[in-house]
Amino acid sequence: MIEIPVELGARRYTISIGHGALDLLPDLLGAFRGRPTVVVASRRVWGLHGKRVSRALAPLTRRAPILLPDGERYKSRATLNLLHDRFLEANLARDGLVIALGGGVVGDLTGFAAATYMRGLDWIGLPSTLLSMVDSSIGGKVGINHPLAKNLIGAFHQPRAVVADPTLLETLPGRQCQSGAYEALKCAVLGDRALFRALAQAPPALRNWDPIEMERAIAASCRIKAEIVERDERESGLRRVLNLGHTLGHALETVTAYRRFTHGEAVGWGLVGAATIAMRRGLLDEATTSAIVAAVDRLGPRPPLNGLPEAAILAALERDKKKQAGRVPFILPTAVGRVVVQLDVSSAEIRRALREMRARRPS
Repeated sequence: MIEIPVELGARRYTISIGHGALDLLPDLLGAFRGRPTVVVASRRVWGLHGKRVSRALAPLTRRAPILLPDGERYKSRATLNLLHDRFLEANLARDGLVIALGGGVVGDLTGFAAATYMRGLDWIGLPSTLLSMVDSSIGGKVGINHPLAKNLIGAFHQPRAVVADPTLLETLPGRQCQSGAYEALKCAVLGDRALFRALAQAPPALRNWDPIEMERAIAASCRIKAEIVERDERESGLRRVLNLGHTLGHALETVTAYRRFTHGEAVGWGLVGAATIAMRRGLLDEATTSAIVAAVDRLGPRPPLNGLPEAAILAALERDKKKQAGRVPFILPTAVGRVVVQLDVSSAEIRRALREMRARRPS
């Protein structure tokens, strides 16, 4: 078992990572026994793992779970209202506890529902996808999408614990595992050359990767994010670097109504775009640009950018929630392990990068 503390004073919590960690939930979550508890899960994940999770959580709750549909388009006001209704039906009060079992959509929704119900309930994350294990379950960013912009409505509400069991990934569709691999690669480009080398040599989509290597990659990604969150919990400065690949990626998701790309696939394209812009600016040499693009491609194919109007993508970028003083910050790599924040990336640069990205044929 690998344990990574997230040191946030009174909001401190631990990320526990290990094969079989779900079976240790009675011990890992023992401090929460006796509290009114509900579980929120995706229907697919509950169908696959519900019996096992029910047994593990029996000391905490025997209530029927609240089941949600899968898909980014359900990270909406309507689903948030449904969760609030179910919390009321369960008679949850301020001492209630909410456990989120699922991927990033379930985690973001459940965390935001917990943040906004009775001005804040405690919640715990049990991520079931690689993407949620390495990224979305950590750091306390919770929220829902607006039809015009991803994650526009949200809050900072830290979990009380996160338990990541990689055995759940054995039933994860290949495309979803690949999606999480792009987020791990983002962390590697941000600050871990060893992780970058490991991912560059890993099997496509990380399928059938050595279990120890998988745990190490998850833990390395979590450490990078935890260290940044500890230094800048509410994204007043440093935490912006975690948006590497996300600025353009979120725009791609928005203009396709969250249906063409998985989040990770959009981030993969965003990494290619960031590296391309950085190279054209003279911030990143061609060899490192090629290495980053090759690492993205190695993880697997992504839906093409064909048919996406540049004007619509630029309009979506203009609505980015991180925009300040009329400018959208771009995180650009200067090497594997180093990035800079650039506030003056022009529409012309973005258009050129998009044209170059469309012309590529990902392997």
